[in-house]
Amino acid sequence: MSKTKNKKTETDSSDVDESMPFNAIEDSSDELQPGSDEKDSVKPAKTRKGGLGLAIAVLLSLAALAASGYLYLSQNSRSQQISSAISSLESSLKTIRTDQQSSQQQLQQTVERQSAETQSIKKSMTRLFTRVENTQQTWSVEEVNQLLQLAVDQLALAGNIDGALAALSIADRRIADGGDPELQPVRKQIASDIASLQQINRIDLAGTIHRLRAVEDTIDQLPVGYQTPISEKPETAAGSDEPASIWQQLGQDMSSLVRIRRIDHSEAPLLPPEQNYYLRENSKALLMSARIALLRNDTAIYRTSLQQAEQWLTEYFDSSSQKTQWVLSELENLSTIDPAPPLPDITGSLNNLQSVTEGNQE
Repeated sequence: MSKTKNKKTETDSSDVDESMPFNAIEDSSDELQPGSDEKDSVKPAKTRKGGLGLAIAVLLSLAALAASGYLYLSQNSRSQQISSAISSLESSLKTIRTDQQSSQQQLQQTVERQSAETQSIKKSMTRLFTRVENTQQTWSVEEVNQLLQLAVDQLALAGNIDGALAALSIADRRIADGGDPELQPVRKQIASDIASLQQINRIDLAGTIHRLRAVEDTIDQLPVGYQTPISEKPETAAGSDEPASIWQQLGQDMSSLVRIRRIDHSEAPLLPPEQNYYLRENSKALLMSARIALLRNDTAIYRTSLQQAEQWLTEYFDSSSQKTQWVLSELENLSTIDPAPPLPDITGSLNNLQSVTEGNQE
């Protein structure tokens, strides 16, 4: 029992020593009176030790309470800060959400407006494309019409077969490029007109002109065959023994003023045959007239000029000469040429096109 009490006393003393300051220990040692017994010295020590522990416990409790209060206050302040931050974030989110909704509405309105504008542009472009396509088709039909009219005029007015063929060929290509099925009958008629033009017996215009010039250049080299003989009435012999009366003398004087010339040929050139230069120039003039008629597609004047030149050469030049024979043969061959052969009617293509155009307008 005493051992246990001693141990407890030692423990308490050690606790007191650890918890009390150094000065308190000294004061407590001074207060101990020598000669007191063990019980008296132990009992006051226990009383002091219990009060000190209580004070320490109170201090510790106050410290814990202060710490708890500080922690509470600190936590409360933090909670308020967090609440304020959350409120600010919520307000910001609400503002952002409102702005987003407003932006979405504006974007939706912009999209709808742009969609309406796009539809309007599409309709306008469709109308424009339709108008351009119709305009191009109209231009193409008008161009074909002008080409067909040109072909008719070239053939009818100028007799230009090559020009008419070229115009018809271009019109056919324009219809083929356009691809309009309504113009296919017109294209068929164009093919028929081209075939009829290609079957014409065409002359070599340049070659024929060169042949006429060659004959004209040979005229100066032809020999003259003869001079036209002249027969005159014989005069009365001057050495007549019978004296002439006044009336006879008057008759002789009158007969000397008038000469009767006999021509055995039916026709004579415009100039006397002894004037070879004029005879040759007149023959050249006839050949020049034939060339002009050839260019003008005048068959009547062309053949008349060649026949007249051939007749003059036969009458007044040496027919036995080889050059004269060649000229006469060449003139005869040239006379068979027709400068204006029969031309076909190529107005069918133009009439078909006008029928199609009038049908579309109706």
